[in-house]
Amino acid sequence: MKKIIIPVVIIVAIFVGAPYLTGKIAETETKKMIDGFNQSASTYGITEVLSYERGFRSTQARYKYLPPAQFAAFTKEFGEIVYACDSSHGVTGIDFTCNLEGESTYSKFVAEELGGKDPLSIFGSISAFGGISQTIALEEVKDFDLDGATLTIPNTKITVDTDANGSAIKLSGGSDAFKMQGNGQSMNVGAMSLSGDMEKVGEGLFIGDFVMDLESFVAEGPLGETSINGMSVRTETGESGENLSSNAVISIKEIASAVMPFESVKDINMAMDINGLDKQAFIEYQQIAQQMQADAMLALEGNQEAPMPQAQMTQLTPVLEKMLKQGLDVSSKVSANLNGENNDIALKLKLLESLTFSQMPQFMTAPDEALKKVDIKLDASLAKQVVDGQPMAAAFIARSPLVSANSDDYALNLALGEEIRLNGKKMSFSELQVLVFSSLPF
Repeated sequence: MKKIIIPVVIIVAIFVGAPYLTGKIAETETKKMIDGFNQSASTYGITEVLSYERGFRSTQARYKYLPPAQFAAFTKEFGEIVYACDSSHGVTGIDFTCNLEGESTYSKFVAEELGGKDPLSIFGSISAFGGISQTIALEEVKDFDLDGATLTIPNTKITVDTDANGSAIKLSGGSDAFKMQGNGQSMNVGAMSLSGDMEKVGEGLFIGDFVMDLESFVAEGPLGETSINGMSVRTETGESGENLSSNAVISIKEIASAVMPFESVKDINMAMDINGLDKQAFIEYQQIAQQMQADAMLALEGNQEAPMPQAQMTQLTPVLEKMLKQGLDVSSKVSANLNGENNDIALKLKLLESLTFSQMPQFMTAPDEALKKVDIKLDASLAKQVVDGQPMAAAFIARSPLVSANSDDYALNLALGEEIRLNGKKMSFSELQVLVFSSLPF
């Protein structure tokens, strides 16, 4: 009997003491996460712990969030973001709910326009093993008036799962369809979903996958109706040693608009691939670009003169040159079905040697030598039926000596490098120049 009682006592002790332990762990992990994000204030902004009162089975805390400097206008317009969180301690972690508070523009909007019912909720959990899950949800608000327009706020839910250090992030969620109508215009946006699985590999740099899908978008105004069906954005970023690789694809099933010159626009795909991008240089570029944006916003807010572009470029030039290193490979492709005909344009560029901005003039003064440093390919195929239906485009393309025409399409295949080829024919750079200048409409 004693052998049975002892394990039972241990189990009971664990369950009784677990809420205190998980509360303590959650406090440590929360503050560690906040400190980690605050170290990257230019990217994430600053979170300040106003109070943190941890009890045995529950915790009450208040926080203040200040967005990055480039969003200073947002803070000025909507006020400080202050929120309070209540949490209950469990055996393996804590569950929390948070609510915005304070006299912000949003609080006044909820009180005056929504009858005091806040559609926004923030909740989640912190695991004793280090995982953190946060969900932001909006409850649907139908047909309320906003400056003369009738707007519906859709049901929206976005969940962010991170590890304790914020170095691994997973996103999931989306929103229902919503609409807006007023002032002679209307907009209907279909359901949207998003997901992501990313890992931090440097200051402000995450690699991984991101996907966003939009069911439909319809806008109607004085110029008629424009509709988009089946839009998706997919990105994938990875690293190999000191280099980054990235692939991004935007696809649209169909676009219709009264202002477009084509009766039918379907199966649009725009893709870009980048390989061999210097990781550290890209991180430095992001930091400088963010600082430039923050400086410009602060100058605008203070009615001051914006920083001189020359000074900003002095900072950017050496960083951009680090990116122009041997092996950098960039390619893009655009394809679309126009009036039932397929059209494709593809461009590829690879650096065979590292380049500096001081070497750029060589492409004009000594092109034969400069082109040995790069490998460029352009392949385009435009349906003849589509081009001939656009008089201005047809007049330019049909008479260009750069273009090869047959009964179905106009084609341009150009290779630039140590060897130059146009539509399969080898030629010198000077011969290509003559053909280019003879194609110009002036």
